[in-house]
Formats: sequence, C-alpha cells, structure tokens
Amino acid sequence: MAISSAARTIRVYLSARISPDAHAWNREVCGALSAPFEVFMPQDVNPWQMNHERFSLDIFQLDLAAMESSDLGLLLPEYGRDCAWEAGWYANSAKPLVAFVHTQTEWLRDWMVKGGLDCVLTTDPGTYETLRCDPILRTKQVELLDALSELPAALMRIVGLHAGTGTRRSMRRVSG
Repeated sequence: MAISSAARTIRVYLSARISPDAHAWNREVCGALSAPFEVFMPQDVNPWQMNHERFSLDIFQLDLAAMESSDLGLLLPEYGRDCAWEAGWYANSAKPLVAFVHTQTEWLRDWMVKGGLDCVLTTDPGTYETLRCDPILRTKQVELLDALSELPAALMRIVGLHAGTGTRRSMRRVSG
C-alpha cells in the first residue's frame, strides 16, 4: 500500500539524545524531513538542561503521547539511555522503528535495540558493510543512501510497507 505525500502527514518521533551536544546532529537529520513529515523532537519540549533525575511524570507522558500518535520512530545513535526504552516500545507496536546512522557504531553492542529495529539506513559505505555483517542486523532491512537528502524517500517507503499492519511481532521473526 503506497502512501501519497498529499494524502496525510507522516508523524515521526525522534528517539535521540537530548543533551546540547546532540542538538546539531538531531536538527541536521530532522531538517531533511519536510512536508509531509512532521517531526516531534523531545529536545524541543523536554528540559534537557535539567538533571534527568528531576524530570516530572508529565514529561514522560508528553513523549509517550507523541510516540502513540506517531507513524514511525526514527532512532539516531549514539542515543541516550531512555531511547532504549523507546525502542522497546516501538518493537511492541505496529509502528516501524528506523535507525539512521552515519559512522556511529558504538550502539551495535545493544542487541535488544538492534532486534527491535525494522530498518537501518546509513550514508557511509564502510558502516553499511559493518551493518550487513552484524549477526542481528543482517536479518533486517539495511540500506545505503547516497546522501541524507534520500532519507525522506526511504522513510516514505518504509511507512508504506508497514501501513495497515496490526502487529510487528510476526515481522520480527526470520526463518533460517
């Protein structure tokens, strides 16, 4: 089922670090997504300058509501600790979870996160080869993009592939 960009807004939840040192990368990636994409960036609404131990429940509820209303999750390694929870939430939903990386590979140790992904996109040929050889990710969709500008088309394709699916549990299993 293809989704026409004129048909509706595609809501993206950004799962990424909210610390100031991550803001520029988060904005660069999300800046590639214009209409029909609408991106919820937690760094724009969460008090990132506050010690996370002091966050109130309403911050969690705001982010969870954004996840519930999203069409897909976009995970940017090297992500924060809370992002692993978000990845697990997406893994148990019918919504796709896509990681976009350039040369980031430290996250490859997070086997539960990798298992919950639907797709990994990269713009780096060396990273692409590493991803394709990973014992978990080789069972997933891994794509090499020529440039960040190809991210919107890739996400449109992924959302279209998952449209109308009730659960992703069956899509997670790979026979072999």
